[in-house]
Amino acid sequence: MNRPPPTRPRGLRHPASLACLVALACTIAAPAALAAAAAVGPGHWRTVSRLRSGREIHAAALLPDGRVLVTGGFGSSGFATTAELFNPQTRTWAAASPMKVGRFTHTETLLPDGQVLVAGGANLESGYLTEAELYDPATDTWTPTDSMAQGRANATATLLANGKVLVAGGLANGSKALASAELYDPATGHWTPAGRMKTGRYFHTATLLPDGKVLVTGGQDFDGVFRKQAELYDPDANTWARAASMHVARTHQTATLLRDGRVLVAGGGDRAPGFTASTEIYDPAANKWTVAAPMRAKRGFASAVRLRNGLVLIVAGINDSGALRTAEIYDPKRKAWFPAASMKGARLHQTATLLASGAVLVAAGSRADGSVLATAELYAAHKG
Repeated sequence: MNRPPPTRPRGLRHPASLACLVALACTIAAPAALAAAAAVGPGHWRTVSRLRSGREIHAAALLPDGRVLVTGGFGSSGFATTAELFNPQTRTWAAASPMKVGRFTHTETLLPDGQVLVAGGANLESGYLTEAELYDPATDTWTPTDSMAQGRANATATLLANGKVLVAGGLANGSKALASAELYDPATGHWTPAGRMKTGRYFHTATLLPDGKVLVTGGQDFDGVFRKQAELYDPDANTWARAASMHVARTHQTATLLRDGRVLVAGGGDRAPGFTASTEIYDPAANKWTVAAPMRAKRGFASAVRLRNGLVLIVAGINDSGALRTAEIYDPKRKAWFPAASMKGARLHQTATLLASGAVLVAAGSRADGSVLATAELYAAHKG
């Protein structure tokens, strides 16, 4: 069995030292810029109760009743079968029934019927997993469903407009970056082959566009080569086509669908060849990437969420200075980034989930030294 995929940035599991250096440029802001920053506002973080288990490289999904289901991951006791539920009304966690198979670096997708599909990932006993299972929130039960044809970890899963789930790419036995993709049909409970991507990749992103196509960006191969190629999946034809390539090759980046249908790709990287603060925006109508304003900090392994007001919150992650507690906000109208309030603690490998209230739950993860976290925080645009 091949060893499961590397899940931390190279060289950062046991660093000899971490320099906590923040470089601030001393500039005089114009009154208009100050007014814009004030209009965006930094928001506010609130610590909530701790998860029942520390975990990183886990998965999370917002349920129809407003709770958040967190599954699996890697913790102090190894890979997890455990799952837990966050109640936003009480801001507390409760145990959910455990999965049938322990896993990390898996996908988790809310289906149209309210069930949650968990697929693939890896564990230290079986390596890369083909197994998939369904969680029913109404009964708090897990049911095995059809297995994928290919074991894969660090893949993406996208709920299509037709109700099927597209799982694409990932890492497989033989240290291979996959170009294959599969479709899960909740109506039949079966997987079928999807068209193959043009480029094998993992640690990539997948974004459902308003026209029903899926944009895949970046990622890397097992040798650490970063991808700048992007491609589009057409569910009607079940085929992939090359999209315009990004300006910057990236892995561990974020991709966020903006209100106007464009896609903001931000940051990414690892120790080699490095982290980036660069961002760019894809316009599906023109099949064109445009360089956007850089973030205020370089970061990979971050989380990005589009807020109810259309702004994009990006939080946490890591760069050469270590794990980050900082956050920032992108305003598509002003085409600029503004500082957001910093979290109470630094983390990477976290999940970030937009709640029904408009707040954002950031849960678990790890520090740069490899210690796993059970803490969670809530972000809100205003105190309350």
